[in-house]
Amino acid sequence: MVVKRGEVILAPMAGYTHSAFRRLARLLGADRTYTELISAPGIVHRGIPKKYAFFTPYERPIHIQIFGRTPEEIAAASVKVARELNPDAIDINFGCSVPKVLKTGAAGKLLENPPLMGEVVRVTVEALKPYKIPLTAKIRLGLNEDRLEEIAEALIEGGVSAIALHPRLGVQGYSGKADWKRIADLKRISPVPVIGSGDVKNWRDIDRMFEETGCDAVMVGRAALSNPWIFKEYRERRDLKTPLGERLKTIHQLLEWMFEYYPSREKACFEIRSLLVQLLKGFSQSREIKAYLMTVKGCEEFISRLEELIKKFSAKDTKTI
Repeated sequence: MVVKRGEVILAPMAGYTHSAFRRLARLLGADRTYTELISAPGIVHRGIPKKYAFFTPYERPIHIQIFGRTPEEIAAASVKVARELNPDAIDINFGCSVPKVLKTGAAGKLLENPPLMGEVVRVTVEALKPYKIPLTAKIRLGLNEDRLEEIAEALIEGGVSAIALHPRLGVQGYSGKADWKRIADLKRISPVPVIGSGDVKNWRDIDRMFEETGCDAVMVGRAALSNPWIFKEYRERRDLKTPLGERLKTIHQLLEWMFEYYPSREKACFEIRSLLVQLLKGFSQSREIKAYLMTVKGCEEFISRLEELIKKFSAKDTKTI
């Protein structure tokens, strides 16, 4: 079985869940990771992008997530990924509904056509058979209207090995409330593992989603960005107040890992800023720290200032223990 019952999984999030953050999540207790979504046509025509697809053994089990428009291009991209990377699974993103993706007819746009979704899965599953790599899918309830049962039937008939459901419509984005009841509905009709996603804000919500929906696994997204320790909290059944010094050390470690696959150190130092903003949320000093780190002339100055802050706040952390 591709997903084991009771797993807690790091969700794929564009711009955030690159290799370094996935590695951190696994070290803190996540059972499985997904790459951020990668364009199937891009893979076919330009090759597999290292920035998105690079992973280390520490991130396994890992799903390479792709999106596209047609069965042929998604299957071709999946075969290329299987042959070159040998991931633990390939995942098809049927949920992304940002306008630039919908305009191409890919990802969330396919939610309007369940039979086509089923065909995408059927063709891709067949293409992956020689590689013995399972195919999973991440979906929403529909794009403009709830068509969950139609979608699920098509995916299951196509041969999908697991389904992750974020129970909102595509047009909702993250507005409104995730309808966990629909995760329970999917679980009742699905012979394959169901992964629940949406509105998990703390480790207690993980417990609650398991209990209320009966899902096989829970996927944690936005909450993990500001608190990747949520996985450890769930394992230990307690809140962890990770001090500022520890968070700054974590940012430093993430940056070291990012140097392994970003094209330059300068690019990595620029890209770490998005995670820095997330990891400093909730601290009174965060505005001052962000201003100090983001007004630098280059990567080496960024690192120097970061190390200076680590010493300063780690000493303060020690005094408060």
